[in-house]
Amino acid sequence: MKSCLIDTIFLSDKRKNLLLLLLEGPQTSDDIKDKLNVNWGAMIPQIKKLEEWDLITSKDRVYYLTDMGRAIANNSKQLLNILCVYENNQKYWATHNLSGIPPQLLDRVGELGPAQLLESDLAHVFDANKDVVDAMINATFCVTLSNFFQPQYNKMYNTMIKNGCDLTLIYSQSVFDRILSEYVYDGTSEQDDVKFLDWKNAKFYVIPDGLGITEISVTNEIALLGLFDSDSRFDSRYILSRGDRARNWGLELCDRLSEGGRRIETNIKD
Repeated sequence: MKSCLIDTIFLSDKRKNLLLLLLEGPQTSDDIKDKLNVNWGAMIPQIKKLEEWDLITSKDRVYYLTDMGRAIANNSKQLLNILCVYENNQKYWATHNLSGIPPQLLDRVGELGPAQLLESDLAHVFDANKDVVDAMINATFCVTLSNFFQPQYNKMYNTMIKNGCDLTLIYSQSVFDRILSEYVYDGTSEQDDVKFLDWKNAKFYVIPDGLGITEISVTNEIALLGLFDSDSRFDSRYILSRGDRARNWGLELCDRLSEGGRRIETNIKD
């Protein structure tokens, strides 16, 4: 008896993994054995089940996805990625406000996976997060869009600028006003790389208040996402993701949230 399609795909790791493998391109039987680390005899009945649904086909022991198989495998991969991102940090996602993420990007949140939750211990919860600094300090490119300002990150940003990082900082209006009043060198007091932000050597943008996330930072290597909790309270924890797909997702979120922002004149010219 033919099982239902969703059971065919998801109730067998061998079948699921084969579909995902074939998304990379046609595979020989030897490719399948080696890449999936399976016994070929055990794979034959799984292949037959996928062939019954016309999801895969073969010629001369080379296996391919059918057109419908490719469509189903692509969407299955997207679902599996979302499940992985959610499952690995379920408590964080379930207890935080996701309304600041546009629906189109929330549908693709699986592009952040696999993701790591960064959190400070209680003794350092009000300090710059060491894991954040380690992930960002050597970046050659960085865009940060933020609804809060942690002055202890000034030292990190100044180091990045001195190392030649192409740094863009996007802040909500009220946060930017505070930076100007307290953390920009005014030429009269003693200059201090820890206290003052070298804003003249970075690109600055200001957006209206009401940003629905605490922060999204994207470098040449990582995407770092911070969210308010379900009661719209600040939370110092971050979701850290690596890879091109995560970076592209993060840059798209920055673009969406910074629409209508205004450029602040600095020494940096595009």
